[in-house]
Amino acid sequence: DTGTINVAAQWIDPTGADRDLIMPGDLRAIDASDNMKLLTTYGMAAVELTGSAGEKLQVAPGKKAMLTMPLPASIAGSAPANIPLWHFDEAKGLWIEEGSAVKNGNTYEGEVSHFSFWNCDVPNNYVQLDLTVKTPGNQPLQFAYVKITDLASSQTASGYTDSNGYVIGAVPSNANLKVEIFYGYTCGAPVYTQTVSTSGSNLSLGTVTITNTSAFAVLTGNVTNCAGAPVTNGVIYLNTQGYYSRYNLSNTGSFNISYLLCDGTSVPAAIIAE
Repeated sequence: DTGTINVAAQWIDPTGADRDLIMPGDLRAIDASDNMKLLTTYGMAAVELTGSAGEKLQVAPGKKAMLTMPLPASIAGSAPANIPLWHFDEAKGLWIEEGSAVKNGNTYEGEVSHFSFWNCDVPNNYVQLDLTVKTPGNQPLQFAYVKITDLASSQTASGYTDSNGYVIGAVPSNANLKVEIFYGYTCGAPVYTQTVSTSGSNLSLGTVTITNTSAFAVLTGNVTNCAGAPVTNGVIYLNTQGYYSRYNLSNTGSFNISYLLCDGTSVPAAIIAE
């Protein structure tokens, strides 16, 4: 068959600050021996093929296509000459090893039999790291941005604390890591930093208390209904610079929110109660 093929492709910078927010999955993977691994990425790409009528297309059975991805200069020195390729399995939510790529100058090149999300990665063993973030008043800090950096590879992983101030995730085993806590991923200066070393076992950092009170804004108030009675089963939505955070009201309609400030500076905020 012949016809028009439209190619939509997007490279995901492995060193980008927003990488964890736009890539699929969390870099956990299943290798060719069916073992769970944590990946160190050297570049990802999303590729989709469509026909002239918008129908989705794939590489023909038995055929392969060459995939080329740029390699950032900042990680080129640690990039291996040959690296496994991984595609993202949306049903499993994991990366699956399939094929390999070769380093050619400032790019990786490898053949693929289908198109989806592809990743050039070194697999590693991993453990789980967890911590709970609290305010100076011993209250859980919700929506704090926690960033983990592998000091050997400069690769990062990140997550946000839940309503209990708790966060957990996979990190490389037997590694030296830097743990940082921010208001958000776009903030320049962390409000907390700690260096830790992992072994072959899971690591809990317990409770981390942010002692810098100038890093916080505290919002308090009460929510009532149209009859003037307390809202006993409601929520507060806090909108700061287009980002929404959700907090539960107490059973008396009150709220007491400790909010991390970006670089210690004030920001305009809007509150929506329901």
